[in-house]
Amino acid sequence: MPPRTAKTGITVDSIKQTELYGVVDHAQGEALPLSDEAILQKLYAAEDFYEHDLALRFRPTRVLSTPLTRANHSDAALRVTDFDPILDIAEPAYDYPADHWSYERHGYLKLRHRPIREIQQVVFTWAGALKVWTVPREWIQWDAGAATLNVVPTSGAEFASMQFNAFLLRYLGNSAGLPHSIIVDYTTGFSADELEWQHQDLLNGVRLLTLLNLGGIVSNARSGGLGSSSLAIDGLSHSRGFAGKFGAYSGQIMLAIQEEARVRESWRASQRGIPMAIC
Repeated sequence: MPPRTAKTGITVDSIKQTELYGVVDHAQGEALPLSDEAILQKLYAAEDFYEHDLALRFRPTRVLSTPLTRANHSDAALRVTDFDPILDIAEPAYDYPADHWSYERHGYLKLRHRPIREIQQVVFTWAGALKVWTVPREWIQWDAGAATLNVVPTSGAEFASMQFNAFLLRYLGNSAGLPHSIIVDYTTGFSADELEWQHQDLLNGVRLLTLLNLGGIVSNARSGGLGSSSLAIDGLSHSRGFAGKFGAYSGQIMLAIQEEARVRESWRASQRGIPMAIC
């Protein structure tokens, strides 16, 4: 594998010029500067945390349902032979929700990663009959930001015959006719231009979290957390006081904690989306 680079395009220099501006990055009396490698490692940790916590990807990434069990599948459309565990995402197939057609659900399926860039295929499977049915591409509609998927019958032979009519499936064999699982293969993630032009809030959050990841280092860097020091005239008594919970930079770090939390909460609130009704 090639050396890792920042997924967001954020550089160590940009961290120094923004979040670490004015921060003394070496201990008093010591020639031990905060290395670029230390900042980079904390930046990588912040990127990974945002991806895991918000279920998003900072680069276009392929998502495959159960790719390892499909390596030798008899159906060529379902066979996966090029899965990369580092670059791709493997996830379980989706269960067919019992309330999929209830009034509250409106028939949408919530995918696990966002945003949706493209959906390669949606496949219904029935374990008992060993049967699969690939949903026609023109039936697949999605909300990219909210990562919701709708199957909307619109045209084609399947629609004309009503063989897989959604409103009949739930009544066949006391729900025995419903798909046992749904395979969804899709691409998720942002492009570099999308991050730069549309999601500076996410980039700001990653930079702030990088600062917080460095907090244990920089908070005591200037003077080991020392706020004051006094020595008695006779030289026999020495007292010290320490500055704040995070040393000399307590104010800066507390503000970063509050702002970073707001970024993630704002992202969650704005990306929930509106479910679309199926006709």
